[in-house]
Amino acid sequence: MKKRILAACGVLLAVLLVLAGCGSRAANDSPCDAGYGSYNQKSESYKASETLFDTESPMPSPGEPAAGENSSAALTTDRKLIQTAWMELESRDYPNALAGLEKMITEQGGYIESRSEQGGSLYSTRYNARYAGITARIPAEKLETVMGSAGELCNVVSRSTDVADVTESYTDTEARLKTLRLQEERLLEILSKATQLTDVLELESRLSDVRYQIESYEATLRNLDSRISYSTLHITLQEVVEYSIINSPPQTLGQRLSDGFKDSMRMVKNSAESVLVWLVTFLPLVLLWAAVIAVVVWLVCRLVRRRRQAGKRQAPPSVGGQPQPPAEPAETGGENG
Repeated sequence: MKKRILAACGVLLAVLLVLAGCGSRAANDSPCDAGYGSYNQKSESYKASETLFDTESPMPSPGEPAAGENSSAALTTDRKLIQTAWMELESRDYPNALAGLEKMITEQGGYIESRSEQGGSLYSTRYNARYAGITARIPAEKLETVMGSAGELCNVVSRSTDVADVTESYTDTEARLKTLRLQEERLLEILSKATQLTDVLELESRLSDVRYQIESYEATLRNLDSRISYSTLHITLQEVVEYSIINSPPQTLGQRLSDGFKDSMRMVKNSAESVLVWLVTFLPLVLLWAAVIAVVVWLVCRLVRRRRQAGKRQAPPSVGGQPQPPAEPAETGGENG
């Protein structure tokens, strides 16, 4: 009997313990879940408010992916590149080559930003090789086409291209501009509600500063857009008699001797031609000066000769230190007879 009573008490105690544990778990779960949910709602609203009033980070426009989403694809497909190229050209037909370059640049949608030309033949009657420098702005997508066409018109001595990536600077400028425009809207909204004169003056001063910064950033973006859409090409054109020849370096002693002999013969030929051209150019002047110098020398020699003859006549010879009278002329043979 006692055993049955003890067993029944044990079962009853176990049931009470189970019911108490379930009740405490339900009580504990409901307030925790409610508090956690309210904390999540508060954090989300706080983040939203931070995003709304954050003036440093750019706000994504409608239709654009959020920050961090497909960022690598956007950076690789929409790069802001500024291209600058240099070309050193030479031509035997200088006037036609220069006119062809200018026409080709215009036909490709570009324009000449600056041009300079110099050469001895422009300022004197003597011939001298002419030289021209052109700075052109070419659409970025047609830069390689223009450089290839320039190589067909003239002989290319050298060419180089430089590419500057300004994507980060461009993006940062856009973000700052968006932030300033947002500040301008907020200042205008506050200004419309201001009633005191001091507040109005302070808001207008702040608004003026913001608008000045907006104009500065807009000018920077316009400048970057111009340099990105139109590449810069610097061209130098030299008038030559013979094109520059790029030879491969000699490999053997025989090739070096042969090249050296050819160079020496070329130098002898050029020197002989230069001397011949100099003689032909200055021969009339040389002959004129030679004739003048010959006449002067002849006059001087004649004057000296006359002075010597006059001195001999005036000073008779002396015998024994005494001057002798001039000898009388001899009598003719008729008188002796």
